[in-house]
Formats: sequence, C-alpha cells, structure tokens
Amino acid sequence: MGAATVWCVGSGSGRGMMRDVASSPVTSGIRSYRELLGVPAVARVVLWGLLARMPVGMVALALILLVRGTGGSYADAGIVSAAEAIAAAAGAPIAGRLVDRRRPVAVLVGYGVAFAATMVALAVLTAVGAPLAAVALTAAVSGAALPPISPTVRMLWPSMVAGDGQLRTAFALEATLQEVIFVSGPLLVGTCTGLIDPSAGVLASGLLCLVGIAGFVRTEQVREHRRAAGADGRDLLAALRPPVVRRIVMFSAGYGFSFGAVEVALPAFAEGHGGRSLGAIALAAWSGGSLAGGIVAGGHRPANPQARLRLISCAFAAALLLPLAARSLPEMAAIMFVVGLPIAPSFALTYGMVQQAAAPGTHAEVFGWLSTATVVGIAAGTALGGHLITASGPSASLGIAISGAAFAAGVAALPTRGSGRRAAG
Repeated sequence: MGAATVWCVGSGSGRGMMRDVASSPVTSGIRSYRELLGVPAVARVVLWGLLARMPVGMVALALILLVRGTGGSYADAGIVSAAEAIAAAAGAPIAGRLVDRRRPVAVLVGYGVAFAATMVALAVLTAVGAPLAAVALTAAVSGAALPPISPTVRMLWPSMVAGDGQLRTAFALEATLQEVIFVSGPLLVGTCTGLIDPSAGVLASGLLCLVGIAGFVRTEQVREHRRAAGADGRDLLAALRPPVVRRIVMFSAGYGFSFGAVEVALPAFAEGHGGRSLGAIALAAWSGGSLAGGIVAGGHRPANPQARLRLISCAFAAALLLPLAARSLPEMAAIMFVVGLPIAPSFALTYGMVQQAAAPGTHAEVFGWLSTATVVGIAAGTALGGHLITASGPSASLGIAISGAAFAAGVAALPTRGSGRRAAG
C-alpha cells in the first residue's frame, strides 16, 4: 500500500489517473441524465412532474409551522402532521390503483383539486381558531388526497425510454429527484412562512400542486396513456402477489425504519453539540450524499440488479455504524454524507425490479405500496427512536437504524423464486 501511495503522489500521470477514476462515474451519470432529458417529451414530464410533487417535501413542515404560528403547541402540530402522514400512507395504493384502472388525467385532476382545496381549508380553519379535531381531520383528508404523481411517472417511464439501460437511468433519476424534493421543499416552506405568514406554506403547497398537475396532464404521455389489459377485475391485494413485489415492499419498510430512527437521532445529537436546530446540517449532508449517489447511479447499469442491491444494502447497514463514532457536529455531517451515498442507488434498483416484476395493470398501485411501506417504516422508526433517545440517548436510536438497514439487506439477500416475470435482471 505504501509503494502505491508514493507512486500516486509522485507521478503526474498517477494523479491524472486518480482524478479520472474519481470523476468518471459522476461524469457518466451526468451524461446519462443529459441524454435522457435531451428528449423534449421526457423533459416536460420530468419538469411538470417535479413541480407537482413538491408538496410531498413541503406538507409536513408546512403543517407544523401553520399550527405553531397560529397558537397551537408542538403536540398539536405533531397530531396534525401525523394525521396527514398516516392518511397519505393509507391512500397511496388506492390512488395508484385508480391510475391503473382509470384515465390518469381524470384521476390526477380530481386529486389535485381536492388537495388544493384542503390546503385552503386548513389555512381558514387555523385562522378562525377551529378545534384541533377539525384541523387534524382536514389534514388527514389532505393526505388521502395527495395526488399520485410519483406512481404515475414511474408507470410511464417504460413508454418514454429506449431499452432497459435507459430505463435504469430513468429510475436512478427518480430516486435522485426524491432527494431534490426533500431538500428544496422545506426551504420553500421556510421562505414562504418567514416572508409572508404561517399559512403561506400550506397555500404554496396547494398552488404548486395545481400548477404542476395542470402542466403534467397536458403532456402527450399522460393524455394518451391507456390502461393495460387485465387492469380490471383484480382483487384488492393482487398487486402484491408477485414475490419480488412483496420483497421490495418489505425492503422499503426496513429502509424507512432506518430513516425515521436517524431523522430523530440527529437533532438529539446536535442538541448536545451546539443546538438542536443544527441537526439540519447533518440531515442536509445525509440528503446530499444520497443525491451524489443518485448521480453516480444514473450512469451505472448493472447486469444483475438484485445482486447489486444486496451489495449496496449491506453497505448501507455497515455505513450506519459510522455515526456511532461521531464526536462533533462537523464529524457527524461528514459521516452522514457517506451514509447517504447508498440510498438513492438502492431505490433506483428497487424501482426497476418492481417495474419488471409487477403484473400488467398494477404498476402505479405497486409504487403506491412502496410509498406506504416507506412511510410506515419512518413512522415506526421515529416513534421507537424517540423513546430510546429519552431513555438512553441518540446512540440508541442510531443502533435501531442499523437494525432496520440490516433487515432490508437480509430481505435483499433472500433467494429469488420464479414469479413469472423477469424480476432480478
């Protein structure tokens, strides 16, 4: 190892080689994304879909700031936010099923109008001092009415790209856009609330949703989509029948559990190292790592996605050991960037696997189930992690985050059984 180090440091060609090795995955990923988005029809779907999906990253914080800003307690804000999240998790498969069985345009417009109306209702209810139960119920309706944009976009990708390689790039882009949404969404809410008033965040969420859907449903791909043969007449759990789909649902729940435990642990860690609000630095670094991983994943097209998922999920579980060694906030932020690297590539692989394994006419519903599993996992991880932090400190919550990731890695390691579809690539 010493000789290699001396050679790399002492040789200009060695330094160039090291730069090429470091930069080529990122360059390849950016080039793949550029080629994908170079198709005007694809770029329009991505742009309008991203705008319509922005409320996914905005609503949770917007509700908390709305309730707190109009005189409610943090406990009240937590109840309202939880009501929205639970309803969104429960409603995602239903919304996806409707997209599979009906015309996406009609479903998305109906959901978009209902969601925007609930955002206005929430602003009005809090302004007039309505009872907490009324506000929480309206928040639950808003969660159930959250438009199924992500399942629709993921359902459409096979009809918009050329070949399996570009489809994998598309799913890597999907995973990367999730990080963009969750980084920029809270920033938008904070800016609107700070510059205007506590209701601005929820109203902005409704407005962006309406504008995004208006553009999204006007794209040719959405207007001309026709439901697959056999989409009708299925029982309620038919979408979960393929073994690979059930496995990825469990995998998503495991990752979600880890996310929830980490998200509550980092502010608690920061509280002992300068202030609870500084936990946002480590959380941002975590998202930044995932974003970087997603860029690299865009240019990588593994021959065996399941084998690659096994490797990456094991890497994620192992990386979660690192935060236990952090002794300062800068250390934690640097570590969390590394921990985030496997996240977007993991989801890019799972999206491709379920796309191949899902029965015809169930794709949007299956992607809805993945959202449900992730949200339920996050809720469980947050609840248990918060309890353990109170009893034993942040390290306990980080410990159970490792268990969630290890569970997901174990699910990914299960042998593949035939499902009648090309599930593992």
